[in-house]
Amino acid sequence: MNSTILEHINELFDSYDLFAGKYKEKIRSSITKKFPDLSKKEIKEIEDYLGSLYEYCVKYAVLLADKYKTPCLPKGEEAQKEISEYVSEC
Repeated sequence: MNSTILEHINELFDSYDLFAGKYKEKIRSSITKKFPDLSKKEIKEIEDYLGSLYEYCVKYAVLLADKYKTPCLPKGEEAQKEISEYVSEC
């Protein structure tokens, strides 16, 4: 992936978009607006990268929920450090 794009990867999407149902469409729109000269291959590479990030964050959240035996991220004091790390990562 182009280093210029990597430097701006966080600007390409709103993190909410990544977890919304139509994140691919929103992200593609952000990419083409910010970098109109990208090839389809480069756009696909960015989408794949962001898709991998999404998968990582979902798996991480599931691991935390399983660890604390909750259907969502736990809210107890004990879990707050791990939740903070999760939020920082994702």
